[in-house]
Amino acid sequence: MKVVAFSSDDLAGRNIAEVLVGEFGVPDGNVVEVSGNIKDKDALPFNPEVCIVASRHKSESGKPTLTCHATGNFGAAELGGVAGHLQLTNSLYLRKAFLLLKERQRQYGLPYDVSLEVTHHGPTELPFPLVYVEVGSGPEQWNDRSACRAAAEVIAELFKSEPEAAPSAIGFGGPHYAPNFSEVVEKVAVGHIMSKHAVVHASRDMVLQMVEKTIPKPELAVFDWKGLRGEEKQAIIAILSELGMPFKKTSEIKG
Repeated sequence: MKVVAFSSDDLAGRNIAEVLVGEFGVPDGNVVEVSGNIKDKDALPFNPEVCIVASRHKSESGKPTLTCHATGNFGAAELGGVAGHLQLTNSLYLRKAFLLLKERQRQYGLPYDVSLEVTHHGPTELPFPLVYVEVGSGPEQWNDRSACRAAAEVIAELFKSEPEAAPSAIGFGGPHYAPNFSEVVEKVAVGHIMSKHAVVHASRDMVLQMVEKTIPKPELAVFDWKGLRGEEKQAIIAILSELGMPFKKTSEIKG
């Protein structure tokens, strides 16, 4: 069973959910409104094989953006979840969500950026894989029916079909909006991504958690090579070597 969830206080989530049920035929019983904000939940009344969260994306820039990402806190829990905990995610669904968002943005000529974001915010404690699909970055976009319909179409396809196979990976480096990881998604399914701002938390336990909380089990790590300092790269590579995990640069995968 798959579930699409949205927060009761989320305008974009409500708009997406309405289109999912009314236009794309996702059964009402599989589209679940959660009271309050899903970011703050450590339990939900369902246990699906995967949960897609239809959500707003918020940023100070207010730039129109369609995004998707895994959730978790490498450091402090500033927006839900538990500090130092990552939520289970599925890299294949995350890959498919990003590729479909790109397709729909082009198909409908939406004046939106499309971005794969690094891992951030809660929840962190749910016992099933979670992927966020978001419309942002402000009230105008949350109420943009064209953008919400495109996101709904993406989520409907995620709900109704299985994602294609691809090598599963974890990622390190680069900024919050992960342009170099976005460019390798055609070839690699990247689950949890630790940005350059979070590498201070790159302990062995945290890297191991990135591996264990990404489904399918990652085959490799991917580096935004120029998005990390030399000593940061070497420390992470030493941990990966201990774990027996190979790595590649995004530039090598792009070819």
